[in-house]
Amino acid sequence: MASEAKVQHGRVAGWFEERLHASDLLAALLHVRIPVSAQTYFFGGIAFFLFGVQVVTGTLLTLYYKPTPDAAYDSVKYITSVVDFGWLIRSIHHWGATLMLAFVVLHMLRVFLQAAYKYPRELTWMFGIGLLLATIGFGFTGYLLPWDQKAFWATTVGTEIAGSVPLIGDALLNLLRGGEDVTDATLSRFFGMHVLVLPLLLGGLLAIHLAIVHQLGLASRKHADPRPDRPGVIVPPVKEPLKPFYPHYILDEVIAWAAILAVIVVLASVLPAGLEEKADPLVTPQHVKPEWYFLAVYQLLKIVPRTIGVLGPAAAIGVLLLIPILDRNREIAPRRRPIALGLALVVLVAMVVLTIWGELS
Repeated sequence: MASEAKVQHGRVAGWFEERLHASDLLAALLHVRIPVSAQTYFFGGIAFFLFGVQVVTGTLLTLYYKPTPDAAYDSVKYITSVVDFGWLIRSIHHWGATLMLAFVVLHMLRVFLQAAYKYPRELTWMFGIGLLLATIGFGFTGYLLPWDQKAFWATTVGTEIAGSVPLIGDALLNLLRGGEDVTDATLSRFFGMHVLVLPLLLGGLLAIHLAIVHQLGLASRKHADPRPDRPGVIVPPVKEPLKPFYPHYILDEVIAWAAILAVIVVLASVLPAGLEEKADPLVTPQHVKPEWYFLAVYQLLKIVPRTIGVLGPAAAIGVLLLIPILDRNREIAPRRRPIALGLALVVLVAMVVLTIWGELS
């Protein structure tokens, strides 16, 4: 009986293989160049996994969520209090969003420290910056959806920061809010961006990012990729022992995913997502602050002129995007990149200080 089933399975597999040549495609997908010296710490893979967690949990939440001011708060309360394991799914979604942004940042820091953004991986870095911005957009648009006091007023402050952009601030504020104030139009726009626009955008950027990584492989920490001396001249890379992508690297990634999933479940159980009083535009709570990833900009706006406080971070993002072009140093060893790493350390310390200052003020 078992042998008959095996034969039948072989026939079905052979039928698909004859028409699709799936084994060739699978072999190509599993062929990724990974030098033994490459150290990713699995930050990028974990961020990818957390995006999957967000898609699954977010889909489950939308089965009960109603994106209108009259029903949004009650639907979230219903999910938390009545739906079986609704509180757990919502809490996993909450912590997954926080950890996803944290691991995207850690991944970018790791890439910068190891100079893995240099030739020929400039586009990998640039699409990574796009993924970072899309992830921040996810957090920003999703924060309003519970429609409680904290979400309403934090979104009010966050959109006011966007409205401070010179020349286009008023238009940008009206685009985000759908009017002068945070209303039902704002909730509808944020919900649409959160469940449709941003997932499509991030999914597209992610597909391109992974395709480039697949083509180029991971960067070596010991040897920089050789540049051609003349246009059109291809210089072979320095030979270095490689680690098999399948099953060795994939198994390591899966273990990291299992570990981070356990962490999320523990955080969701011990510190479940809260829900304050229903949003009231007429009652402003004390100490209104945006979400933690905007605290540095929020605090900066308190101590410098508003124009500088808005244009400074925007310029920083532009510089971050163009780092592969601006950094002309071909060295990858940290000790031979003192200026780049020194500037990065100053910016990082400033961001941390401003974030803590904004939280405590």
